[in-house]
Amino acid sequence: MKKFWNELEDNICGILLLVMMLLTCVNVFARYVLLSSMPFVEELTNAGLILLSIAGAAVAAKRGAHLGLTVLTERFSPAGQKACTLLGDALGIIFGLVILYFGVRMSSHEFALGLKTSGMQWPEGAFGAMIPVGGAFLAIRYCQLFIRTLKSDATNSEDKEA
Repeated sequence: MKKFWNELEDNICGILLLVMMLLTCVNVFARYVLLSSMPFVEELTNAGLILLSIAGAAVAAKRGAHLGLTVLTERFSPAGQKACTLLGDALGIIFGLVILYFGVRMSSHEFALGLKTSGMQWPEGAFGAMIPVGGAFLAIRYCQLFIRTLKSDATNSEDKEA
């Protein structure tokens, strides 16, 4: 169970990709073979793509796999490289919190206005709520990355002293 929670974003991304692929394939079949389209599929895949993008960013943050500009940072001292990494992680945390904040505001406004999706007539705020969820994942994973980088600093300095 612990592995499931440690890889929550990975699981969400995998399930979303599978569902989006199946829905899109069924819609393509319906459009070209049955000559009838299912408009709700586009709404569901658009909502899934939003969550998939932010959850994918959280997966990359968890693995420390976001791109960096090593042309500059490799010229720094090890302490300077760690400082750049910590700064990048801190900016990632801020970015996740900004997405969380504005996502909550947006989805609460959508619920308050009673906006509905055009195809399924579902509350628009339900789809908008995926943005702050993704922002929370992103902020949490960048916090973990920040703490891991700080601990690696402490470990490296202890090794140098011994």
